[in-house]
Amino acid sequence: MRLRILPVLAMLALAAMAALPAARPAQAIDAGAYRQLNADLVEHHVIPRYAALETAMAGLDKAARAYCGAPSDAGFAALRTAYGEAADAWQGVQHIRFGPVDLFMRLQRFAMWPDTRNTVGRQLGEMLKSGDRERISQHAFETGSVAVQGLPALERLLYDDTPPAGFACETVTAISGNMAGMATDVLRAWRGDYAQTVARAGEAGTHYQSASEATLDLFKSLHTAVELVADHKLARPLGGSAKEAKPQLSESWRSGRSMENIRVNLRAAEALYLGEGGGQGFGHFVRDVAGDKKLDDLFRRAFKQTIATADSVSLPLKEAVKDKAERVKLLQLAKETVALKQLLATRLTGALDIPLGFNALDGD
Repeated sequence: MRLRILPVLAMLALAAMAALPAARPAQAIDAGAYRQLNADLVEHHVIPRYAALETAMAGLDKAARAYCGAPSDAGFAALRTAYGEAADAWQGVQHIRFGPVDLFMRLQRFAMWPDTRNTVGRQLGEMLKSGDRERISQHAFETGSVAVQGLPALERLLYDDTPPAGFACETVTAISGNMAGMATDVLRAWRGDYAQTVARAGEAGTHYQSASEATLDLFKSLHTAVELVADHKLARPLGGSAKEAKPQLSESWRSGRSMENIRVNLRAAEALYLGEGGGQGFGHFVRDVAGDKKLDDLFRRAFKQTIATADSVSLPLKEAVKDKAERVKLLQLAKETVALKQLLATRLTGALDIPLGFNALDGD
């Protein structure tokens, strides 16, 4: 089987380049360049993706209420489809961990993952056993345990041995309604004051001390997208060998979405780097502001190759980690995402002239 993978020497060169000290621009970067990048990324990447999340979550809530109001095989199939669309939309913004989504624990309420202690399973099971409708009333639910409020809990309900009914279905609509409300609130906040907070970073009245400080938050989003894939979504289920693989540590393994999540994450990261919707991304800044065309070309090739490797995996992740041929692809993808993560942390921070020493997943 022929794989489209980076040659070994190219991988070694990429890793070696990532280990080099970050090269800083020869001249200080004007604050206006940071502000332009920040404004473009918010207008063309962040807000459209949160708008897509709002639409998908509204569709999920509609499908949930339709099915639970009149259960049918067709209605359940439509609900699962809506769940997949909502999950895609969430994976497309999962890397954005600052701003309105960071308030009121919304990030964890949308998706408490990784869940190393099976908190979702334990708390959801306890709630279902209680049958206490007061716990799924709107106020009690949205101020209660974050573990039962998001996509991981909903996945358990929709991909159990039997479709949800009775109190379980009421819990489904509590989750879908809660996420739809949060998606609307996050989008409204971005379209309101927060987009201006980022665009005007460094000016009086914003909590950013400089425009580059907001750029750092956006950079962390890019780095986080790749870091989540490398360190959590691949490393955890892969284990040390096929025999030591732990497929149930994969994200969304019950619905068979684990590899699709990874593909969406990597494409979101690439879009943040390249720019989308007519706006500039980090690549424009590297090439035209920092003046490093070679580094920009390297990043473009690295994203393209990493996504091609992810696309080459043909089995669900929970099966691929134990399959001889597919595991080779996953191991290659793991190497590429680790190298890309290191390259972002060293070379891109240098081109952006922003500080190192951050932990993008601090607290996760």
